[in-house]
Amino acid sequence: MVGKTLHMLAYRYIIATAILLSACAQVGSISGGPKDVTPPRIVSCTPNDGQKMVSAKGMIIEFDEFVKLQKPNDNIILLPANIDYEYLLKGKTLEINFQEPLKASTTYSLYLNGAVQDITEGNDSLIQVAFSTGNEIDDNEAHFMIFDAYTRKPKKNVLIGLYDSLEQEEPTYFSKTDDKGYVKLRALREGKFFYKVFIDENKNRIKENDEVQFASTQAVLVDSAYSDTLKLYISKPKVKLYSIDASFITPYILEVAIPNDYSFQDLKFNGIQPIILDSLPDESKLRYILPKYVEDLELELDTLNKKVRNEKNTEKLTLIENIKKLKLFPNDFLINLEFNSPIVSLRGEKGDFSLMNVKDSIVIQLDSSQIRFKQNRIELSLNNQTFKRAMLQIDSAAFCTQNNICNHQMNMMLERKVSEDLAVLNVKVDTDIDSWYIELLKNDKAILLKGLFSDSNSILFQDLEPGSYTLSIVEDINKNKRWDSFNPFDYSGPEQRFTLEKTIKVKANWEHEVEFKVP
Repeated sequence: MVGKTLHMLAYRYIIATAILLSACAQVGSISGGPKDVTPPRIVSCTPNDGQKMVSAKGMIIEFDEFVKLQKPNDNIILLPANIDYEYLLKGKTLEINFQEPLKASTTYSLYLNGAVQDITEGNDSLIQVAFSTGNEIDDNEAHFMIFDAYTRKPKKNVLIGLYDSLEQEEPTYFSKTDDKGYVKLRALREGKFFYKVFIDENKNRIKENDEVQFASTQAVLVDSAYSDTLKLYISKPKVKLYSIDASFITPYILEVAIPNDYSFQDLKFNGIQPIILDSLPDESKLRYILPKYVEDLELELDTLNKKVRNEKNTEKLTLIENIKKLKLFPNDFLINLEFNSPIVSLRGEKGDFSLMNVKDSIVIQLDSSQIRFKQNRIELSLNNQTFKRAMLQIDSAAFCTQNNICNHQMNMMLERKVSEDLAVLNVKVDTDIDSWYIELLKNDKAILLKGLFSDSNSILFQDLEPGSYTLSIVEDINKNKRWDSFNPFDYSGPEQRFTLEKTIKVKANWEHEVEFKVP
């Protein structure tokens, strides 16, 4: 009986042990807890970071959790000279076997560039392990702070590479910024290096022209005395056009962009004579209005050509932007309405265009002297019309296109602001910048721009609605009244942009004064 009892106890022990071992072998996330955002960390490494006189033919790295590999052939890098290797992952341990001998008296850095991820959440990071095959190890450093050139806020996860020449594609040394935009490159040999800074979207360690970036033609000398922290500002370059880019934004309005080396005067439209409708903030773009509808259009510019298909609906005459409510300020007496097609006729009947004062419901008819049309636009004059809120009413078929497509009935609320509802902001700018303009922003969007100015000046913004505003000053080197990002072809830019640190809270019927000193 005792023997049977012991046998049963032993059997239960074996079952319990098997269950525990099975649980230890499974890797998963515990439900209900906070999300794991910590990447795997090294707990041991052979050779270890900073070790000298290394003669090993490989490396063994143990992590603090079970890991998986992400594109190891691309993301495990041993520099200099990008040594070939083979790898093997066993649970928490990564083995790397060098396929060629290491050079004597050389400092090497192994980079795991997002190659190692945790099993549960896929968290990764850039890990560097430096060691030397000689009795000395390179210990020079270079420090960088990286900011967004437009917002001037620190940028994390930005790759900083050091290069022996500007033509070199893959960096000799590299690292990435932390959450505060700071990065330290270490284990550097003494010498002159060029630097390139970019968001490595495809993790190939090669700066592409369309990636957010900055680079300089000036090299830095890295040695034991070098202690500067370089502050660099990155931006997304304007994509350089090599061909014609064109598309219809309405059935009759065509938007065209051309390379900077060409002129719009030489652009041909396959026998059609369009009219320039708008010049856009981007100098390489124009909008044209066509005299007739075409399904297909071929553009020619010297040796360049572009075929454009028109798939826009011609059956409705509508506003390009649907406007239900329009704000008018004290000096606004004209309303411009832009439609998707050219307008060729007004019906001219009484009641086609009218204003109904919301306060007393009195309706005022607009006569022919107050209504003008040109191309795709109707201009309404509201001189001598006093109201706080009024409904603009446009009767159906009040105007038509050349294809006899007429408008549907339209209603638009007009809200007129009076001086007592608004504020004035006087900005006293103290700066030594030779050419600049100033932006007034609301909700991080520029709503007013004034310039160009030189040196210090006093800038007046009138008719401002109550609310919170910010100010930015842009050093406009090429005087185009536009902030220009970094240009990877000539290494110009980005233009400096300074933002006033404090938010300006504007009150109705107040005149505010602000001092803006630009360093």
